Amino acid sequence: MIKKRRGNPQKALRELINRQQENCERIQELADVCEQEHRERNESENEEYERLVRDNDIISMKMRAIQSPAVPQTVDADTVLRESILAKQTVTVMMMRDLMMTPDLDGTGIIPIQQQEMLKPLRAGLIWDLVGLNIRTGLRGGTLRWPRHGKGQAHWVAEGERLEDGKIDFTKLECKPERLGCAIPVTREELNDSEGIVEGVVREEMPAAIVDCVNEALFTTDAKYTDAKGVEKDRVVYGPFVKAAENPFEFAGAVPTRRELLKMKAEVTKAGIKLYAPCWVMTEDMKAELEDTKVDAGSGRFVCENDRILGYPVFTTPAIGEGNVGFGDWYYQAAGFFDSMNLIVDPYTLARNNSVDFVLNARFATVTLYEEAFVLGKGKA
Repeated sequence: MIKKRRGNPQKALRELINRQQENCERIQELADVCEQEHRERNESENEEYERLVRDNDIISMKMRAIQSPAVPQTVDADTVLRESILAKQTVTVMMMRDLMMTPDLDGTGIIPIQQQEMLKPLRAGLIWDLVGLNIRTGLRGGTLRWPRHGKGQAHWVAEGERLEDGKIDFTKLECKPERLGCAIPVTREELNDSEGIVEGVVREEMPAAIVDCVNEALFTTDAKYTDAKGVEKDRVVYGPFVKAAENPFEFAGAVPTRRELLKMKAEVTKAGIKLYAPCWVMTEDMKAELEDTKVDAGSGRFVCENDRILGYPVFTTPAIGEGNVGFGDWYYQAAGFFDSMNLIVDPYTLARNNSVDFVLNARFATVTLYEEAFVLGKGKA
């Protein structure tokens, strides 16, 4: 037989926890003093610190001893079995323990919390800075204008025959910046209690949200979008594939063949476009299909290899939409941020709510200089 422990173990455990907490608070006070005075611990503080640490070690041992499961009183199984047989009864004997489990320690601070690094949100297909697009910053406000002119035409005529008058048409290409922004109000309690972590996340995520908007606008094929309130609106800023989607290159199947991709490239080059930074844009699913599509029966080659198709790089983004494949040269897509991004931390407007308003504003514009530089292929549904 094992003797039961004397006294109330739960009460003893609470006393040990309180004593350990007092020691930790005193250690924190010593650390604060040294930090404020920019010095190491002196001799008396060292002695006190070592005593507190030793005391906490002893407390930890006592707490582990108290938390160990108690062994129940023994039961003579032979006697129980013998009596059951003589009485011609069927008896089920179950040995049960009143176990202490981890939920009993919730909120006590006994089980430490291992704080890990902040997990950032996943962002798929942010490629606007990879495709060769030259995005300028710090542009002056107003309208950007590119004068352009058409072709002059020559004619074959006989000797002495009068030439017909020719004409060169002059036009212009313009774009103006549009505003985009992000606003996140945060209570002072959240800012203070998080010791700067929340503010750091807000300052990092707001510019990233601007990049999300730019990326989605540059590679979309849809002229409309749904705003934050669920209202469908016409886009005012969009990339070259919206116009290309009006007259797409239709694939015979859901996945293009190598021959069809060659024809897409030919549509760009036969228009007189000189290639500087050409690339393919598609979704990850479409890229995976082309990585599994053989060029022919015997070579062992695939349409997409080493992130390239026909020698040109392949970039992926969900913004272009499933079943779509874009090809073009982003040298002919002008884009830029006007003025500077303004991040305002407003502690006054929401003062009655004891909150701070983080507001980021930017102005962005983009325009396709030559629509012939881009083509969009569309898979068969």
